[in-house]
Amino acid sequence: MFYHLSRLLGKLQAKPVQSLVTAALVVLIVSVIVYRLAVWLRRRRTAHKSWLMFVSDASGSVVKVLIGLVVIAAMALHLSFQGIEFERKRGGVTERNYQAVQTIWGRPHVQKELSAKLTYWTEHTYNKDGLEIDPAKLEATTQPVGFRKAKKEHTVKGNPIVSTDHEIRLSLNYRRKGGALYPGFDTVCQFRYRLLNFSDRQLKAVLSFPLPARQGLVDDLAIMIDDQPYDRPLEISRDTIRWQIDMAPGQARGLTVSYRSRGLDYLRFNPGSGRELANYRVRMICEGITREQLDYPIGCMTPTSIEQENGAMVLTWELRRAVTRLGMGLIVPKPEQAGYHVARVLAAAPWGLVLLVGLVMVTYLTAGARLRWPALLLLAVAYHLYYLLMAHIGDYRPGLIGAMVIAAIALTSLVTIVQLSFYRGLSRWAPVGVFLVFSIVYPLLRISEEAGLLTTCLYVVLLGYVVVLAATAGRRSRGGGGAGQP
Repeated sequence: MFYHLSRLLGKLQAKPVQSLVTAALVVLIVSVIVYRLAVWLRRRRTAHKSWLMFVSDASGSVVKVLIGLVVIAAMALHLSFQGIEFERKRGGVTERNYQAVQTIWGRPHVQKELSAKLTYWTEHTYNKDGLEIDPAKLEATTQPVGFRKAKKEHTVKGNPIVSTDHEIRLSLNYRRKGGALYPGFDTVCQFRYRLLNFSDRQLKAVLSFPLPARQGLVDDLAIMIDDQPYDRPLEISRDTIRWQIDMAPGQARGLTVSYRSRGLDYLRFNPGSGRELANYRVRMICEGITREQLDYPIGCMTPTSIEQENGAMVLTWELRRAVTRLGMGLIVPKPEQAGYHVARVLAAAPWGLVLLVGLVMVTYLTAGARLRWPALLLLAVAYHLYYLLMAHIGDYRPGLIGAMVIAAIALTSLVTIVQLSFYRGLSRWAPVGVFLVFSIVYPLLRISEEAGLLTTCLYVVLLGYVVVLAATAGRRSRGGGGAGQP
């Protein structure tokens, strides 16, 4: 609580804010003094009232206003604090918990493309000076010659991958840490290639497949050559696996790499730059994601086609003959946190309290009713308790809407009893209606998708309400009627 109060006071130290608050407070105090002066002058015509009486009445009114402001400010601050605490405990995402989820579940899934090259080895003979010797001449000589033999690797220029067909299946698996959910997912990946030895000699295809960098888990890793399991040992170096296969001249072979993994936030596949992508296709099957939720990481191209199959969104990228630095991927939709809507409602409650008190005071004054501070204070307390009760009940089975209805019935009943005890006529029922507006309508508008537009429309309606009250008071004043209501 002290932390949030310190933050609020820190904001109030800004010079524009200080000037605005000071000006509003001065205007309010001057208005109260002018009002008490008008009352004193009106009463002085019928009864002898001393200036001392005016000073006493004005001072008392100013003190009441200041006490009321302090009480309302304390309630607004408490509602703001409760909103922050509610968001923190029921859906607040923290950097510490996010880092913990990364170490437990996995990081963003970034997969790079397979690297393939065709190689062959030749044997060379060198003399003691490092010069290459013709093996035939070496065999023909009868003199002893010092020499050494060495093998040299040669790489055939060109890309042996002639076609690519990948399939990545992604399913949402949100992870909970603390009071919040984090956007986790599971993946089942299958990468299929067609390799071609386009030379006229026996070669070896040297293959390097990078696994997702710094990934927590890669399971069920399998390599298939021509639909047969690759049973030779793999060379694993950090996040890369390497192996070789023999290829006869002109031979085409199929290669499949598959695994299961998981990640957080987004999945990205990078084909890699500096190579030609021919007959290249990537299919990403996204389960539990709607078309409206589709979003792509920075530096990723949009899919060639988007279709829906068996309730899943299928994203397809097809490249016939391309060179690109762009990737292909998907950002996992952020989960809706448990206390998201309640936190938004609580965040809007302080401003609603100010509007409620202001409108009720305008209603009393324009109706000619006496402003009774206990009734106004009880109305503000009822509003404050309504939002707290609604927030805590919303954690249980009724949900947010059910909690709003239950809290509204309970607190509106109390407000009605207070109004029946202090007022009659318009001054009795209008504040009850205003209380219902700020208990039901106002919070629903603030959590809607069009909150800005709908809230502005509500302000226009409330302004119309004030105009009608002012017009009614004006007609009553011109008609000579309108004795003040109790």
